[in-house]
Amino acid sequence: MRITNKMITTQYTRSLNNLSAELHRLNTQVSSGRKFAKASEDTSGAIKAFQIRKDLSKIKGYEDNIAHAKASLTNAESALTHIEDLMQNAMEKIILGLNGTQSKEERAILATELRSIQGQLLQTLNSNASDSYYFGGSNTTEKPFEVVNGKLRYNGYDLDLPLPADTPEANEAMLKALESDSLYMDIGLNVKYDALTGKVDESTVFGYSITGISIVGSGTKVVDGINVSNNLYNLLGSLAEEFESGSYVHERADALFGHLKDGSRRVMRSITEVGAKTSYLDFMSERLEDRSFNLEERQVAVEGIDPAYAIIQFESQKFAYNAALQMGARIIQPSIFDFMV
Repeated sequence: MRITNKMITTQYTRSLNNLSAELHRLNTQVSSGRKFAKASEDTSGAIKAFQIRKDLSKIKGYEDNIAHAKASLTNAESALTHIEDLMQNAMEKIILGLNGTQSKEERAILATELRSIQGQLLQTLNSNASDSYYFGGSNTTEKPFEVVNGKLRYNGYDLDLPLPADTPEANEAMLKALESDSLYMDIGLNVKYDALTGKVDESTVFGYSITGISIVGSGTKVVDGINVSNNLYNLLGSLAEEFESGSYVHERADALFGHLKDGSRRVMRSITEVGAKTSYLDFMSERLEDRSFNLEERQVAVEGIDPAYAIIQFESQKFAYNAALQMGARIIQPSIFDFMV
């Protein structure tokens, strides 16, 4: 069979294009550090790489959530520490008033100082950052605490009164719901949903907020024959009233003080709770770092190249391409077009 110049040129051009395409692919590998740029180049590898990237993206989201939760807990801990300092200061004032040597005027001064601490306590309970309140549970947009007619309210509920439930049992359940009301975040605990209600299973998410009602307390208790508040704010007010009273009774003030000391332990419990939550977040953060490191190693194995081997392949292909160009200059016969000016 006669081989024409056109056949030679066509075959040569096809081979040169193949060499050029392979040279481009190898050049892309060297410059990007990846085995493939398109899924069609390695379908199996691309599927694995997609899943790894998806998992890495999830971990990044979990890490962002953990960072947000830790920042919120840090702010809450700072506020709780200030509340603890306020209560310590208040108890020092009360002890001074109970020592039996204070005059009526001196007790009145102490009462004024207790009311000042009351105001600082209210302000700290309504602490916020970026318009997000720390101690409102799931309510982060409005001040959780307010004082109405001298009594403390939490998210609209008077903390001295029974909650608006039909039975004591329902009231207790509602109180527990208020105390456990929290903000939840996905930190990689495999979120699950209730099949019937569609609600998130709280054991598979992380509750990172502290409810104000668990800090100050709620309800009332009979102390020295008088029904008094359990919450710290109102208790401070009761002690201030006792010191201001013209019929001051030391035993009653002392009983109120004992009740206040018992209630103040809730602040320390809340600080401990914040510490435990922060420690758990640190633990989860370390786990996620390990998972991320392992996934990145797998990603390199699936997508990455051996740089030295890739460069050798690229240089070899470049040599072959240049050799083909030189060969083409020899085997392709000149035509009339080569002599046209």
